[in-house]
Amino acid sequence: MIKGNLVELVPASLDKRHDIYNWCFNADTSKYHAGEEFQSIEIPTFEEFCEDYEDYYFTGEKIDHGRGFIIVANGVEVGFTNYACLHLKPYMAELDIWLNSEKHLGKGYGVDAITALCDYLHSQLGVKELILRPSRNNEGAVKSYKRAGFEEADIAPGYYLLDEFVDVYGSGDYGEEETVTMIKRF
Repeated sequence: MIKGNLVELVPASLDKRHDIYNWCFNADTSKYHAGEEFQSIEIPTFEEFCEDYEDYYFTGEKIDHGRGFIIVANGVEVGFTNYACLHLKPYMAELDIWLNSEKHLGKGYGVDAITALCDYLHSQLGVKELILRPSRNNEGAVKSYKRAGFEEADIAPGYYLLDEFVDVYGSGDYGEEETVTMIKRF
């Protein structure tokens, strides 16, 4: 478990994967992932989600590839965060986060979870640079990430992605124009 000031990050387990999928794509917070265009994108199936979020995110078998955590505040599950390293250059990690209900927004849970995860990755895995790539339309997330110490960065995907992943992940989840690259350095 990773402790923040407001939240605890509890390692996610395989039996929580379906809940985590629903928190991402079927919650009242889902619309914030990509703003209004979220309503028009095709939602991945649970099976497709499992291809992206492989078992090791929920088992801890490959911490050098990635790991997922349930965000818990005051004993209540409020969201999910994870890191991935498999596709990045050494000493880097990419983070993702989503909260499972609008009632948890604006309380500092997301900022605290990201900050705690960054500190953990730096101290335990030697990560020196962390990447987040939200939708440009998710203004609340961009502001929150800035509060967690991230800055918008005009860097080419080849800076952080391994060569074999540039074509696969280089444009981000929302396309080159709509994805904001943010970075935090230790």
